[in-house]
Amino acid sequence: MQPLTLPGTLDALQPIRDYVKDLAKEAGLDDSAVYNLCLAVDEIATNVILHGYEESGLSGDVTIGGGVEEDKLVVRLHDHGKSYDPKKHSLPDDEALSRPLDEREIGGLGIALALDGVDDLQYETNEKGNTHSFIVKAPNVFCPPEYEEGARALSDEHRKLGILLSISRSLGQEIQLDRLLTLIVSEVTSAMEAERSSLLLFDPASNQLVSKVAEGMSTREIRVPLGVGIAGATAQTRITINIPDAYQDERFNRSYDKASGFRTRSILSAPIIGQNGKLVGVVQVLNKINKQSFTSDDERFLEAICIHLGIALERAEMVEAYLQGQILTKSLQLAREIQMGLVPKDFPAFPNISSIDIYAALEPALDVGGDLYDYFLLDKNRICFIIGDVSDKGVPAALFMAMVRTAFRMAATGSHEAIGPIMEKLNDFLCASNHSQMFVTVFAGILDLRTGEIEYADGGHEPPYIVHARGGATMIEKVGGIALGFMPEYQFRCGQIQLEPGDSLILYTDGITEAMNSDRHLFSAERIQETLDRTATGITAQALTKIVLGGVAAFVAGAHQNDDITLLVIRYAGN
Repeated sequence: MQPLTLPGTLDALQPIRDYVKDLAKEAGLDDSAVYNLCLAVDEIATNVILHGYEESGLSGDVTIGGGVEEDKLVVRLHDHGKSYDPKKHSLPDDEALSRPLDEREIGGLGIALALDGVDDLQYETNEKGNTHSFIVKAPNVFCPPEYEEGARALSDEHRKLGILLSISRSLGQEIQLDRLLTLIVSEVTSAMEAERSSLLLFDPASNQLVSKVAEGMSTREIRVPLGVGIAGATAQTRITINIPDAYQDERFNRSYDKASGFRTRSILSAPIIGQNGKLVGVVQVLNKINKQSFTSDDERFLEAICIHLGIALERAEMVEAYLQGQILTKSLQLAREIQMGLVPKDFPAFPNISSIDIYAALEPALDVGGDLYDYFLLDKNRICFIIGDVSDKGVPAALFMAMVRTAFRMAATGSHEAIGPIMEKLNDFLCASNHSQMFVTVFAGILDLRTGEIEYADGGHEPPYIVHARGGATMIEKVGGIALGFMPEYQFRCGQIQLEPGDSLILYTDGITEAMNSDRHLFSAERIQETLDRTATGITAQALTKIVLGGVAAFVAGAHQNDDITLLVIRYAGN
C-alpha cells in the first residue's frame, strides 16, 4: 500500500486506524493481532499529535506507511514534531498492571499497551524528522492449544484497556458539559456492548437524581429520589446493581418501556463517585447485545469506566462554574463601565468657567456600588450638585443609584426651583418607586457663581467641610434632614453656606470616615479634619482630592475596602 500523509491533527486518527487495519489484514494478521497493532499505532499517533505538535506549538503532517519485510510486518509512522521516544516514558510495573481495573492509576497505560501490542517498537529521530516503527512477526505462528484460553483472556483484557484509554481520551477532549453528557452515554453504550444507556446526575439541593441523557427517551427531565427505583437504589447504596430480568424486579418502572416502545431485558446500574468521595450520579446500561444478561466482568468493567466518568464530570462542572464566573465577571465589568459612565468624569468640569474648579473620585468596594455624585449647570450663573450613598452594595445598590441620579437631574432641570422642592420631588419619587425598600443619604445644593453662596438641603448625609483660602478647615453645621426613600411628603429645610474666593467645599461618603485599618480602627471625621487642616492653601480641587484619598490609603495600609468611597471637591475662585 502507498504511504498516506495527513495533517497532524486529531482528525487524522481515524484514517490512520483504517490504513493500519487494511495493511494488517492484507498481511494476513488475525483479528486479535490486527486489533493490538491498531491500538499501538493509535496510542503513539495520538501522543505525536498532542505532545509532538499541539502542546509544543508546532504544526505539520504525519505519514503512515509500511509493508511486509521478510517474516515481519513493519508499520512506520513519521512526523516532524517534537521528539517523543515512548520507551523513555515511565510505565506501570507488573504489580500495578496486576491490580483490578478500578484500582489502577491513570497514566502510562497507553504506552504500555502500545509496547505490549507489537513484537517490537523502534524509534528514530534525526534532522529529517521522527519515525516510530511497529514490528509484528509474520502471521500463522503456531500457538499451542493450552495457551489459547489465556490468549483470549489477554485479548479481552487488552480490548477493555484500549476502550478505557479511548474513553479517557474522548472525555478529556470535551469540556462543555452538555456535549460531554451526550458523549458519555454514547461511549458507555458502545463499550458495554449494550443496546441503550442513560445518565442521571445527583442534585444535592433536592437530594434527587436528575436524568440528563437517556437514549430512546424524550428530553423531558425526570427526577428520581434516592432509594426509589433501580437508579435511586444504586445512588443510595453506592453499589452496582445487576438485574438479569428487569420485569422480575419490583423496583423496575415499566412505564418507561410503555412510553418508548422499548423492551428492557437486563439492567446494569453503577454509581459514579467523584475523587472527593461524593456521589456524582448513576449510569445505567440496558440489554447486553447477543447475551441474556450482564456478567460480573461487565460489572467490574462498568465500575472502571465510572472512575473516568467521575473525573470528567467533575472537571466539566468546574469548567462550567469557571465559565459562568467569567461571564458574571464580564457582566459586572460592563455594569461598572455603565455606572461610571453615569457620573461626570471629564475634568476640568467646566473649562470655560474660570470661577469654579471641580474634581471627584468614586471607588466602589465591589465591582459596582451605591455611591453617586453629580453636578451640572442650571443656568449660566448656577451649578447644581449632589452626593449620595445608597443603603446597600453591589448590583442592587448600583441600580438604585442610577435611578436616584436620573430622578435628581430631572427634578432639578425640569423646574429650576430651590433645592428644597427639588429634594422633596426626588424623595416622593423614590418612595413611590422603592419596591426594594432601599434608601439613600444625600447632600445636595445650588452654588451661585456670582456670590459664592450655596443653598443646600441635607438628607441624613455626612457633614461637609470648607477648606478656607486663608488656611484650616471647618465642618458645616447642617440644618438636619432624613434619608430619602422611605417617608413621602417630607419637607426639607434649606441651609446656606458662603464660600469666599479660594474656598473649597469637601463632600464625601461614609466610606472615607469608616475606612478601617488592620487593627479595626476607623479613619473618622477627626482625621479628615486633621488632613484638611494641614493642606496648603491655593491648591486645585484635584490636588485636594488626592491628598484626602492618599491619607485614607496610608491609614488603611492595604486593608480590605468594606464600603464605597466617594469624594467631591468644589473650589470657588470668585466672580
